[in-house]
Amino acid sequence: MTEEDLALAPDRWLLEHSGGILSMRTLMRDLCNLLVAQGMPLQRASCFIRTLHPQASGRTVVWRKTLRDPEELMVLHGIEETESFKTSPLPVIFNGAGAIRRRLDDPAIPLDYPVLVDLKAQGATDYVAMPLKFSDGEINFVTWTTDAPDGFTTAQLSILDGLLPVLALRIEILERQKLTEELLQVYLGHDTGRRVLQGAIRRGTSETIRAAILYADVRGFTAASDALPGPDIIELLNDYFEIMSQPIEERGGEILKFIGDGLLAIFPLGSTSAAGDADPALKAAIEAQTLLRGRNALRKKHGKPEIAHALGLHVGDVSYGNIGSPTRLDFTVIGPAVNLASRLQGLGKQLGYPIVTSARIADMVTLPVKTLGRHPIRGLRDSVEVFAPYGVEPATR
Repeated sequence: MTEEDLALAPDRWLLEHSGGILSMRTLMRDLCNLLVAQGMPLQRASCFIRTLHPQASGRTVVWRKTLRDPEELMVLHGIEETESFKTSPLPVIFNGAGAIRRRLDDPAIPLDYPVLVDLKAQGATDYVAMPLKFSDGEINFVTWTTDAPDGFTTAQLSILDGLLPVLALRIEILERQKLTEELLQVYLGHDTGRRVLQGAIRRGTSETIRAAILYADVRGFTAASDALPGPDIIELLNDYFEIMSQPIEERGGEILKFIGDGLLAIFPLGSTSAAGDADPALKAAIEAQTLLRGRNALRKKHGKPEIAHALGLHVGDVSYGNIGSPTRLDFTVIGPAVNLASRLQGLGKQLGYPIVTSARIADMVTLPVKTLGRHPIRGLRDSVEVFAPYGVEPATR
């Protein structure tokens, strides 16, 4: 923040000088520092924004004068049903209250929200909660706390109230952008979502990349679908995809799509093939198998069917880009290497091995693998030699 910024009124700063700020956390930090520099006796400020996210119902940023940077917390789904939410000021604000103020240093004022007891213990003397109204009518939430002996003055409250329209506008812009980025990552993957957001959206545009390809799906899923109720099938798939996603993402891979009971992931490589290049892909596959055993022990304990899968690994050049119709596109990888990874996964089902790799993978890993011999592959003229990692035994068929 420059000396020029410090001389501006907070609402003018929000309108004219906060355009380069890219997060609500940074915005709240700079705004609160500006207010303090201009004499506002802030002790604490918080902002709660409801969001569209598969794991969270909202996001909270908390600024404190004792900390250099604000905290940012994700508020998980289900918070609305908790006692802490129901006894907080949030429902009152969400239901249309203009503002809530409590003079914490006045014994006659009830501390009717548990948060007020905590704030008073921290030396706060005055607390104000105000609604932040977005352009679509959604109501969010900002709070201001001071430890000044006489609380907020009428003039200070007027300044804070006057900030609400432009503060809501700036935060709405930031949150809409963040929401777009997060949903693209959730539904497309981190790298693919970034590419799409940067403009890689034209049908037919692609690039050739070299990657280790992982193709996996659940064994016996068709029979399970016939035998189990719909909610149990969804739970089974969620268990399986959660297990697969963790090691793939931790090892630098990216899940491009879930295909029914299967998934397709890639581990981008350089242009050359060196020993160890495919280790992350094979390690992810082995770690997934270990996690699957642990999850199956829990499922068995609770009387749920265990999950078995087959996984194929191959390395090759693939076309990475947009395919589809003019109105419905898929950002994915295609090519013979993807087809072979899929065929290896199918071969793994036939052989009973949960992990089957191509000879190229075997040449590019430092982990020990063993040959399973040569086998015919549908669509290929010649049989291919396939491998499996040591320590991963065939499943009982």
